[in-house]
Amino acid sequence: MADRQSRFRGSPDVRVVSHHPWRQALLVAAVLLLSGVGTLAGYWLGRSTADLDGVYLTSMERLNTTNQEALTSLRARLVEAELSREVDREAARTLKESIRELRDEVASLTEEVTFYKSLMAPSTVARGLQIADFELLAMEIPDQFTFHLLLTQVESRRDWVQGDATLEVVGRMAGRDSTTEAVEQVLPLTEIAEDGTYPLKFRFRYFQDLTGVITLPPGFQPERIVVKAGKRGTSTEALDRTFEWTVAN
Repeated sequence: MADRQSRFRGSPDVRVVSHHPWRQALLVAAVLLLSGVGTLAGYWLGRSTADLDGVYLTSMERLNTTNQEALTSLRARLVEAELSREVDREAARTLKESIRELRDEVASLTEEVTFYKSLMAPSTVARGLQIADFELLAMEIPDQFTFHLLLTQVESRRDWVQGDATLEVVGRMAGRDSTTEAVEQVLPLTEIAEDGTYPLKFRFRYFQDLTGVITLPPGFQPERIVVKAGKRGTSTEALDRTFEWTVAN
């Protein structure tokens, strides 16, 4: 017996290992538990991510719907604004036509009043050709104006009267710099009118409205208008009348 024990103690390759089968079972159970926990965690994480994606998608759909409604509203307002501008343009055109008709009516009434004045009180009304009125209207282009010259005839017996009328704008041309004094300058209609017909021709029995467009040069400050009118074929001296430069609204 002693010899057998001495042989076991003398052998270097012999080891004594404790055998515990419950530890292996516990290790396997722990691995299975961790696998299950990982699977559940992945499942819940996937569901949470899907929920977040759903909420984000819903928010984006709502935002898109709101933007579409705003775009539709803006388009409707744009159409309404364009329609309103067209209506305003048409109303302005109609108003201009009404103003022109009223101006012609006023001219006619003025001529009639002058005529009846000549019948009731001949001594208070000048006879013959008259420069009745002059009007300026501003145009959309700067320094461009429409003019209306009203000529009338005051006679007990109205025969046709014809002749020529001239127009001159008197003003001052600004100097090249602040130290240069403005110089008075007279601009005849030939230099500032778009219509090449000059002088202005008239022929009427009661009244005539001569109209045209004038364009002032840059830097010119108008002060007054000098109008002259004379009958053709007579030695009578031409009429002249001066109007202040006043632009009607």
